[in-house]
Amino acid sequence: MSMMNNVTSFLKIRIKRLSLILALITLGLVALGCTGPAWGGWSGFTTDEGILYFGTMDGRVMAVNPDARSQKLPFPSENEWAFTIPTTGAPGAVCGPACVPASTQASIYATPVVIGDLVCVGVYAGDNGKLVAMDKLDPGYTEGVPLRSKGEWTYPGVVQSIGAIVGTPIVVEDTLYVGSSDGKLYVLDASYGEKKWEFDTGNKIWTSPAVEDGAIYVSNYDRKLFAVSRTDGSLLWEIELPTSIASSPVISGDIIYFGTFGRNLYAVAIADGSEKWKFEGDNWFWATPIVKDGVVYAGCLDHQIYALDAESGEKLWQFSTDAPIVSTPVLSENLLVVASESGTMYILESDSGDLVRTISIGYEVMAPLYAEENMVYAHTRNRCVYAVDVQSGDTVWEFCYSDIE
Repeated sequence: MSMMNNVTSFLKIRIKRLSLILALITLGLVALGCTGPAWGGWSGFTTDEGILYFGTMDGRVMAVNPDARSQKLPFPSENEWAFTIPTTGAPGAVCGPACVPASTQASIYATPVVIGDLVCVGVYAGDNGKLVAMDKLDPGYTEGVPLRSKGEWTYPGVVQSIGAIVGTPIVVEDTLYVGSSDGKLYVLDASYGEKKWEFDTGNKIWTSPAVEDGAIYVSNYDRKLFAVSRTDGSLLWEIELPTSIASSPVISGDIIYFGTFGRNLYAVAIADGSEKWKFEGDNWFWATPIVKDGVVYAGCLDHQIYALDAESGEKLWQFSTDAPIVSTPVLSENLLVVASESGTMYILESDSGDLVRTISIGYEVMAPLYAEENMVYAHTRNRCVYAVDVQSGDTVWEFCYSDIE
């Protein structure tokens, strides 16, 4: 019986490792466009002065006016545009679990960020990447060259590149922080794109950093979480986990929360990385958790959304969906909005997990949801954006960009 248990445990470990390898291969193939034009919808949204900005897997940044979309006006209408990111870097190869030829076609996994009059996006192009900052009202790039009169910039330069960017850049005051697949955390002047310093973690960074007070917190694929000084980039502390960190870290109070490929959601102390608690699900915690009013809401690939006490990790409630949860959920007033991978949106009472209603979008949702008042926006794999009124359950408008040049 003991030998049988050992064999069973061994097979389970091998299956989990194979699943991870397949997922990573899929991520690389999607970025290369090898899975066909139907793949899309990884970037989330940011808004500024009523305009939605998001990125696409065919290398475009789009500005969409919700008022124009609700009126079904032709695209582009006022303050709307679509800008194609210039080809990035030189041909190479993506070598991870498998080696496949790299394409210089730009793709965008990361959510754009607004910096004053600019919108900035991280680019994924094979094993190359860069940051591109463009005028948020009317991008002025000509043949891939930023228009300096509009304050546009590209880092590290028009013809240079760093490692591919998957995680969303973070802007705090006048500084931009971004992780790269070359293993480095880059810290730039947000207004001009000039590098202040960099920190080498030693392995791929596929998540967003988190910034709090005098430190930046960033994870890499080598199972490590680092705390780095904002002043000079010196290492404050680092910890190593049993498995790689899957989600971006989130800070609330004196605790950092993140999910792993080892089926655990962790809470560690911001001061030194010591473990406060961990909660085990039945699959990866890939979606970035959210924290509000002492509660952590964490979606899991085991189809569950968990509500946990932020201090103790005690489970307050859980709700079962029809498919894995990859998309980061959002709060809209007293409602928690969760999208499963199948395209079903669940509207839950945030304090109890009771179901208010379900809304079927009908297409896979992988990108983080975005909420503004009672409207929730979903970027789906069929290369469309859906605006859903969570109070009524109505889809107010949809915008599909696959045929827009």
